[in-house]
Amino acid sequence: MRSKNLFFIGVVMLIVVVTSCHEIETVTPPQITMEQTDFSVKSDRNLLLEPTVENAGTHAVYSWKLNGKVIGTEKSLTFKEREPGTYFLMFSVVTDDGADQKEVRVDVVDLEMPIIGMEGGNDIILETGEKHVFKPQITHKEGLKLSWIMDNKEVSQAETYTFFSDEEGIYFVLLKAENEDGEDEYLIKILVVKEMPLKISFSYPEQSASLGRTIRITPTLPSHKNITFQWFVNGVEDKAQTTGQYIYTPTALGKTEVKVVARKGDQRGEASIIVNTVNPEQTFRPITAGSSPYSTTVFEFLPAPGQFVNERYTAYTLAEANRYAEERLKPGNQYVSLGGFGGYIVVGFDHSIKNTGTWDFAIFGNSFKGSSEPGIVWVMQDENGNGLPDDNWYELKGSETGKPGTVQDYEVTYYRPSVPKSSTLWSDNLGRKGEIDWLGFHQQDYYYPNWVKEHSYTLRGTCLESRTEDESGQGTYWVNKEFDWGYADNFSPIDRLTNDINYQASANANHFKTSNAITFDGKEIHLEYIDFIKVQTGLNVKAGWLGENSTEVFRFMDIQVKNTQK
Repeated sequence: MRSKNLFFIGVVMLIVVVTSCHEIETVTPPQITMEQTDFSVKSDRNLLLEPTVENAGTHAVYSWKLNGKVIGTEKSLTFKEREPGTYFLMFSVVTDDGADQKEVRVDVVDLEMPIIGMEGGNDIILETGEKHVFKPQITHKEGLKLSWIMDNKEVSQAETYTFFSDEEGIYFVLLKAENEDGEDEYLIKILVVKEMPLKISFSYPEQSASLGRTIRITPTLPSHKNITFQWFVNGVEDKAQTTGQYIYTPTALGKTEVKVVARKGDQRGEASIIVNTVNPEQTFRPITAGSSPYSTTVFEFLPAPGQFVNERYTAYTLAEANRYAEERLKPGNQYVSLGGFGGYIVVGFDHSIKNTGTWDFAIFGNSFKGSSEPGIVWVMQDENGNGLPDDNWYELKGSETGKPGTVQDYEVTYYRPSVPKSSTLWSDNLGRKGEIDWLGFHQQDYYYPNWVKEHSYTLRGTCLESRTEDESGQGTYWVNKEFDWGYADNFSPIDRLTNDINYQASANANHFKTSNAITFDGKEIHLEYIDFIKVQTGLNVKAGWLGENSTEVFRFMDIQVKNTQK
């Protein structure tokens, strides 16, 4: 009996021991916890991911995967990605007792670096002593630090900066804007010129007028800024006119003195011109057997700054420039470039060109489909018969005359660069400023005409609304679209009188009618004949890497004379 009890007790104890061993080996798999699983980080910035893992033991295996690819094998991960977007990371842990995993979403967002814009642009023209307040527009201003730097020295950290100088020259001001995401820089070029002396003059000592025709008398001066005018006719002040141009209707034959007095502050300037009133159309010069169909004389060649000005020719006087242009305009395929807006050439013939009511003369340019650089055409009669273009210009009406985008009496002043191989700054009478870019593939030191001795010069005329476009959207393919009719160097569907697309950019003609002449105030005028023609670049626009729009002319031709020689 006793032995049976002992056996029973032994069995019970064995069961207890076995049961105790199973309780000690209970399985406890790992568990991942994270305070958040959605994160946002800026591009190219580090994001530290530190999950908590329970029951990891000492032999846990960790992995971080992105798109199925292992990118980390530690419990924590420093994540960094340049490209913005949404990224899903899978964190896994494996132990002997099991495994766990957790998905993490990371949104990578763009950096919010500051971007600088500047009211008025980055090219400023000031007179000595004139103050200018720079007011930048800057994006992402949180935590922004500004630094204005001139001559390698910080001059301000304020939101605006006031510049002035009593000395003329070119100055550079650099604005740096920085926040935690990065920085931007903006370089400003400032041209300081001396106060323009009040030099006022007329291009010729005498101007003709025809009895019964109203004329406009316009003196030359660097700027009309803050200037007042008085006009006198034979010593008597005309108080009704106080602008920089004088409207005059002669009532009798003979000579009249017209004087202008200009004032700017303490400065005073004056100039006089003789208006010689004659009977209209009394100096017609008929065609002879020896008459040339082409222009024979260049009276004035004054281009605006441009990439072809001073290139492969040397001219230091107007006479030298005229001779250069005269040679280029002889029959052949050599052109004269008129530079940016307002650049012009004036030519004359050895006879008068009659108004036939149809196509009277032609001007050859190098337009082709997608490349039009229209020139405004003006005509003049030799009213006083002295053989000089010192009479009155009449614009030829074109398709854009009178349209809202066309600006009459537009003026641009160009400023001589102070250093070689630099752009030429300009300002206009609408308050705008800009520059004619210096281009690396036209490497003459200056695009400012060598024969212009003044520090600046002003060109006036009619400016058309630009049709220049970057069709690539990336600055690589620029197109200068054509206008309907009435302009030189223009791929007109009407006055070229041909359907040739001219992709070789050969010399091709636009044809003109003297019957389209209009007065300065837009009224039609009938001229029986003309003696002089002027062409003037009619756009103020740049075509990216192609540079400024500039009218090119090859030759001027009297159609009637040419037809008689066939």
